[in-house]
Amino acid sequence: MKLLISSLSAALLTTTVTLAQTTFSSSIRSIEVGLKGGPTFVHGYTTIPAQPTGIAGVQIPQIENIRNGTGVGYTGGAFVRFNNYRRKGYVQVEMTYNRYVLKQRTNLTLDVNANPSLAARLPVSFAPGLLNATVNITSESSIESFNVPVLFGRRLLKDRLRAYMGPTLLFVNKSQAIRNTEGQVNPNTTIGFATAVPIPVTTETTNLLSPREAANLEVKRFSWALEAGLGVSPLRWLDIDVRYAVPAGGVYRDTAIEGFLGIATVTAGIKLP
Repeated sequence: MKLLISSLSAALLTTTVTLAQTTFSSSIRSIEVGLKGGPTFVHGYTTIPAQPTGIAGVQIPQIENIRNGTGVGYTGGAFVRFNNYRRKGYVQVEMTYNRYVLKQRTNLTLDVNANPSLAARLPVSFAPGLLNATVNITSESSIESFNVPVLFGRRLLKDRLRAYMGPTLLFVNKSQAIRNTEGQVNPNTTIGFATAVPIPVTTETTNLLSPREAANLEVKRFSWALEAGLGVSPLRWLDIDVRYAVPAGGVYRDTAIEGFLGIATVTAGIKLP
């Protein structure tokens, strides 16, 4: 992700330096309106604290979800830019619809009694602490939201380059997680369980906006992020932007969940006449 952002930023700056040697044929309008869209790229990790199961002596251990590639989504919407030409500053307000995808994986060892579906695979039941399972989990979590960025920027290099930052309000419309789980129930010869039992791949889809389905992984319906970016205008009617956002305070209702979520966005914008 860092390499992608660095490459895109370098390309933007190179284009800007070349184009800055020419000037606009007319002054920038005080109000510019346009449409924009492009891909989003998400990376991150999540640490979920240990959870009780309701069975004495059994809990779901802490889960360390690490990055499993870059999730690709999309963004699209409209913007209004209010320019102060003499002072080179501007305020840009947007309304966009976005899809963010986070890919993660984890390896986990837990008591078979912590997961009813694991215990059901065994021919007989075992008391807590006697038998455990090792599972590999890959997940793809997504959030779809209406966003309202309010960005404060400045034009540079003869108005060809724009630098900006500001808050973005996220109103979540949909969120789900798709998890693939596989592994094995580990043997324990001291109790006569000498052979590992394979756990075939199972797929589970969870609505992360449902308290019943998501439990402690419920996603907040409203959050906000801080974002910053650079943009160039190779043509008077065309904007190309690269920006990076980090949600503030996380996206989960459970504040004990820790982690990081980084969102890079590349967009092309067309100014309306």
